[in-house]
Amino acid sequence: MKIKFAGAARTVTGSKHLITTRNGKTILLDCGLFQGEAAKRHNNNKDLGFEASEVDYCILSHAHIDHSGAIPYLVKRGFKGKIYCTKATLDLCSIMLIDSAHIQEADLQYINRARIQKDLEPIEPLYTIADAEIALNQFVGLDYNKWSKINDDIEVCFTIVGHILGAGAINLRIKEEGQLHTLCYTGDIGRNQHKIIKHPEPFPQADYIITEATYGNRLHENSSVTENKLLDIVIDTCVRKKGKLIIPAFSVGRTQEIIYALDQFETQGKLPHINVYVDSPLSTNATEIMRNHPELFNQEVLNYMKIDSDPFGFNKLKYIRNVEESKALNNSNEPCII
Repeated sequence: MKIKFAGAARTVTGSKHLITTRNGKTILLDCGLFQGEAAKRHNNNKDLGFEASEVDYCILSHAHIDHSGAIPYLVKRGFKGKIYCTKATLDLCSIMLIDSAHIQEADLQYINRARIQKDLEPIEPLYTIADAEIALNQFVGLDYNKWSKINDDIEVCFTIVGHILGAGAINLRIKEEGQLHTLCYTGDIGRNQHKIIKHPEPFPQADYIITEATYGNRLHENSSVTENKLLDIVIDTCVRKKGKLIIPAFSVGRTQEIIYALDQFETQGKLPHINVYVDSPLSTNATEIMRNHPELFNQEVLNYMKIDSDPFGFNKLKYIRNVEESKALNNSNEPCII
């Protein structure tokens, strides 16, 4: 087999890894967007590095946009095959790819206003919301730890790697000219002490391993230390200073971890009597998807749910779903967490 790295090489975004077997089949592992400044990333993402129509199968490790975000563009450019991922990844992609298309359209509206003033041709988005919806029809959700046949010569199995909900190492069995070869593409590997989802699990022995090193030179604080710091900041900002605590957070993963920590503080009677707002429709939808996959929660969360059936909801917590409610927060003087 041959392996071509068309992204996430000498950089950390735009994951695309192309495997061509001796039997002539082409498998694409991940199809992510390069990220960065809007105008530059648009140009970087226009060239996939291969012909989309020549790819037979796409297998997706997880839903983060730097791994999944170019899939609608892949389909738009002529890819007709199936896109295999875990069921939770499929659920997340159903909201994240739509959101990605919306962001591209909004960014280019701003950029194109400036281009038109300079008599330059407007830039078309890589894909639209309609393109993302078409691509989602080609997704196939699979269970963890079950081998599934893609064709007579290729099988795939996902194993848990933590990181985010639905993330999985892609394990392949490939028959070539009567010989069986095994390959593991880890995708992004999570930490052992994730607060919500299951910790990384061993994957089957493999002849070849493709992996990453995002946290290879970094040590993380114990999560309990981080949570205590969060509570101290909440009390200082919202109680002593009577201010608003604004927490920027990724919609998938980080937001749910913060909500879970605040939920625990509420259950323990430590959270001050202030309102908490999740001011992001994408975060709200992602939290609902996480609620729908308790089978992927770690044992600590499952034990906690015996006390509190909803670890992502309490009386003072409100999920913002529309622009009017979001704008109202700007005009409010109440001490709160956003």
